Amino acid sequence: MPVRLDMPGVPSLEAARSYCRRTLPRVSRTFALNIRLLGGQLGDAVLLGYLFCRIADTVEDSPHFDPETKARLLAEYSSFFPVGHGWRDGVATWSQAFTGLESGGDDHALAANAVTVFRAFEGLEPRFRRPVEECVREMATGMRMFALRRASAPDGRLRLETLGELEQYCHYVAGTVGQMLCGLFAVSSPSLDLVRQERMRRLAGRFGLAMQLTNIVKDVAEDAQRGAFYVPRALAARHRLDPEELLDPERRPAARAVVRELVALAASALDAAVAFTLLIPRRETRLRLFCLWPIFLAVRTLRRVREDERLFVPGARLRIGRAEVRRCLGQTTLAVVSNHAIRRLYARERVGLDASGTPV
Repeated sequence: MPVRLDMPGVPSLEAARSYCRRTLPRVSRTFALNIRLLGGQLGDAVLLGYLFCRIADTVEDSPHFDPETKARLLAEYSSFFPVGHGWRDGVATWSQAFTGLESGGDDHALAANAVTVFRAFEGLEPRFRRPVEECVREMATGMRMFALRRASAPDGRLRLETLGELEQYCHYVAGTVGQMLCGLFAVSSPSLDLVRQERMRRLAGRFGLAMQLTNIVKDVAEDAQRGAFYVPRALAARHRLDPEELLDPERRPAARAVVRELVALAASALDAAVAFTLLIPRRETRLRLFCLWPIFLAVRTLRRVREDERLFVPGARLRIGRAEVRRCLGQTTLAVVSNHAIRRLYARERVGLDASGTPV
């Protein structure tokens, strides 16, 4: 479909693209590092896909909406995908829910300017739009299901009961992104044959699980403070702990044991993320690095939070320092064309992340 340039109230295609590129580092410094590796429509599709997902995240995390409102907003948002000819009025009306909330952060400003992101998305070829649309629609639909679950809780809190429910949640919010990347890599790289594509699809969900579990561990105090308990009750019960006791200083040994189990689960999923990356042909160094950087940053994050007591202090965000980030990116860049070097580097970084292991 040719790009329309005559829509009142909607920016030009170039203005929309410029806005999206400026906004990305404001909502994710880490992802802004990775996106520089990709060019052309692949880079644009991944960037826009991330912004679409960030908008859904903003609905889920916003303190300005009750669970029922979040469920309604997510249902409406999912209905915009696949993006059809009449998206403009619907998106413009939907984004008004965020008007006046921009001062609450860049995420809310992004949601308020959703029309601009959709405008930029119009400039992509259909083959690049399809994987993004499938991802965002499924993500928003899954988030809505958990928002409704929270709405039905007497105290308005979200609790997960089993590891299966945790994996289901992680699939919706991150595994879908792994599937999106599979689809985008497939249409952009002639070197990815059908056999490799199929094997990568089977691993993509684990890749997403690894990233989301890392976030859940890192943000355990912040999530608990806002009434979201992603640590499953069944896992906590193995250590005679209730998820709502995770921040209780008197229950710290049990809470630490629970965190070590989550770290071990994330590390196991990262093993699959490495296998996913090694299926990318070695000549595709930028695609490999796009995957390797978040994998190795996640490993280092897990090593840091596994024993750091500040993990249980709300507001004490644990971040990897810039010097360590640069060192990590440099090491993976040097190893990128060698499967053996990648495996060796990863094995060294992963030591001590199993549940019974001792960090080095």
